[in-house]
Amino acid sequence: MSKQSIKCVEDSLGAWRNFIEGGMGDATVTRSEILESWYRCKKLGINPYDGKGKDTLDHEKLQQLINHNSRLVEVAKPFMHTVYQSVKGSGFMVVITDKEGRILHTCGDSGILDKAAGTIRFIKGTNWSEQAVGTNAIGTALAINKAIQISGSEHFCQSHHCWTCSGAPIHNSLGEIIGCFDISGPAECVYSHTLGMVVAAVEAIENQLRKEIIQEEKNRAYELLSAATESVTEGLLAVDNEGRIIHINQAAQKMFGLSEKIETGQLLKSILGPNEKFSEMANQLLWKTDVEIVHEQGRDRIHCTCSARPFSKKDGSIAGVVFTLREINKVRRLVNRMVGATARFYCKDIVGESKVIKSALKLISIAANSRSNVLLTGESGTGKELFAQAIHNHSGRSEGPFVAVNCAALPRELIQSELFGYNEGAFTGARRGGNPGKFELANEGTIFLDEIGDMPIELQVNLLRVLQERKVTRVGGDKEIPVDVRIIAATNKNLLKDIDEGRFRQDLFYRLNVFSIHIPPLREREEDIELLTMYLIRVFSESLGKQIKGAETEFLQAIRNYSWPGNVRELQNAVEFAINIAEEDYLTVKELPRTVVSYPRSARTEGDVISLLEIERIAVESTLNQFNGNITQTAKALGIGRNTLYDKLKKLGVRV
Repeated sequence: MSKQSIKCVEDSLGAWRNFIEGGMGDATVTRSEILESWYRCKKLGINPYDGKGKDTLDHEKLQQLINHNSRLVEVAKPFMHTVYQSVKGSGFMVVITDKEGRILHTCGDSGILDKAAGTIRFIKGTNWSEQAVGTNAIGTALAINKAIQISGSEHFCQSHHCWTCSGAPIHNSLGEIIGCFDISGPAECVYSHTLGMVVAAVEAIENQLRKEIIQEEKNRAYELLSAATESVTEGLLAVDNEGRIIHINQAAQKMFGLSEKIETGQLLKSILGPNEKFSEMANQLLWKTDVEIVHEQGRDRIHCTCSARPFSKKDGSIAGVVFTLREINKVRRLVNRMVGATARFYCKDIVGESKVIKSALKLISIAANSRSNVLLTGESGTGKELFAQAIHNHSGRSEGPFVAVNCAALPRELIQSELFGYNEGAFTGARRGGNPGKFELANEGTIFLDEIGDMPIELQVNLLRVLQERKVTRVGGDKEIPVDVRIIAATNKNLLKDIDEGRFRQDLFYRLNVFSIHIPPLREREEDIELLTMYLIRVFSESLGKQIKGAETEFLQAIRNYSWPGNVRELQNAVEFAINIAEEDYLTVKELPRTVVSYPRSARTEGDVISLLEIERIAVESTLNQFNGNITQTAKALGIGRNTLYDKLKKLGVRV
């Protein structure tokens, strides 16, 4: 060692002694990173005359730690051994730690490994952070998040002064510290290039970790894509710009009657045969949406809609096209189901022999043969939509769609776009290509506007214009679209009162009220209650898989005595509930909801007094029945919050 080197070592040792004994650091001799670390160690109460690792994990916990850091260890090992080959025989060892400074793996000359273990307990599982053993390359590199070389008396603890170490933190793809790479050896063998080897090794480890993460993400993306393409009911087919198949999912293979798995690279025309539409879109790479295609595949005739979307390479050139195929029958069934464009009920489904119901049925026949607008009035639960469907099914429009719209259920800001449709870009979130409204979907059929009294007053003028002109204009558009639609509206409100109070337009009322049918409440058709009950018992027994033959006399007497504020809907719920819990062949009074039994109409006289709690229970149960157990609608009708309603249900013992 040269005289200059000896002097530097002596100066460094003197600076360490002055700091330990006098608490003063000499910035002219000691680097700022070292001084700052010494101050941290002093504050932590580290014993400068010790430095032996004491915080060591037992075998089981060490194995858990290695397993937790398995990716880091497996990636780092090859680089550790490569670095070791460069320093082999020179008394150095290579170490990898976790983010806390605990040693995970070591490799080196046996002599140096034994010395490290025996003198300072530098072994697997030992905590080598600054908090545990003072200033050292591992702990300090992790503390300052920076590569550093520490030699001799730069270590805070005297037992480390015979060592030199070079460490650098290892980061994940997010820049977070996950470990440290270190080379340690005799203090007299300090070389500046050692730190460069450490930094290079860390960079290689980080690059390899990033590559593995990228590959894993690619694998996950491919697996997700494969799962997605196989989970959809639509057929998916991708071809390149030469017409060769890149991908075809099982739904597409099944649609085309292909039993064997299609290999990629096959020509589309060799599998499907000549098809003008497919060939046009595949060869010309056209962008198309919902093109109707009839494809002859052997004896099978495939009728579907097809959308084609070209996709590009990185350089922007077209690479191929993806086809999305939907069988036309499924498309039609889906549309009808989603928009409710079907009517299932006829006059025969309206049960009753009372004078008032027969009068209403007669009006249905007249309305069905008319082209005039119809306004159905009646309390909630009387079956207004059933009447509307019957009018549609007995009219000349029975083959057309029946589109039902609940004006009270639509958010205020969406009513216009739901009824009249919207163009692309009409508002944030507007669907590409726009969307037809309910009036367009009901073209050549019937639109049923339920709860018309709840339509906002500012939108009623738009509806009036459609009724007058038989044309709609989509939101965000200026083109008028002719519609041929029969309008049936319904309400449980007194619209004349709403007109007087400014909540409903008078001109709209007279446009709708051309042909008016009032549906009587159940209490006004007492002779129909038992008839309806027996009908409902048959219907629900079949649908619920029960063998209910009828009802006992007390059961029928109880339902005749009840006022049925929820009308037919409440009666349906009561019978369905009774059948669900029935254990015998005939329904008994004990299986009726408590409201029906505890508050009969016949028991109430002018002088009767009932408790407020009972009144509250009756109000809650009857309203809940009216809305088929819907908590949100029930709470709104009662004028209370959902949480308040839940509390009342619990307090009153009402079952949902």
